[in-house]
Amino acid sequence: MALVIKGSSSGQVTIDVPATAGTNTLTIPALTGTIGTSAGGFRAQRDADDTVSASTYTKLQFDVQEFDINSEYDHTTNFRFTPQTAGYYLIGGGFRGESTGTNIFAIYFNGSLLFRKVSENSKFVNIQVPIAFNGSSDYVEAFGFTTGTLFSGFNTGDSYFSGMFMRSL
Repeated sequence: MALVIKGSSSGQVTIDVPATAGTNTLTIPALTGTIGTSAGGFRAQRDADDTVSASTYTKLQFDVQEFDINSEYDHTTNFRFTPQTAGYYLIGGGFRGESTGTNIFAIYFNGSLLFRKVSENSKFVNIQVPIAFNGSSDYVEAFGFTTGTLFSGFNTGDSYFSGMFMRSL
């Protein structure tokens, strides 16, 4: 037998258990906030290599979206992720630099450096960090730094920027 819960104006939730002997339990955590939202996420790449000034932080313009669940990643103007659901998001990215000197992938939160990963004597650098967003105005951007003059591998999948909802605040 299915349990059906109908909304006051629209929609419904149906809970149905398999027709087998035994007891089935649905446990709902005692949390405030939203459970099972359609919170966002994205993954983007760059369509070409970038020539940059050596030893300077440069905003990485990831302009090719692999996916963008709720259209919260701006891939044409600001190249930033501004989720509209408050919560914790796993933000990540990486790139392949030209030189084997110093390469840094940095995540800027609301315009300021929040996290960075430094790679010495390796062309590839990446980072994954959880960040809390307010669900309205908070945003993240990706910046890169290399002692060379080229961010390469953008159209090979070596360079990416991504974010995915983990849970409510």
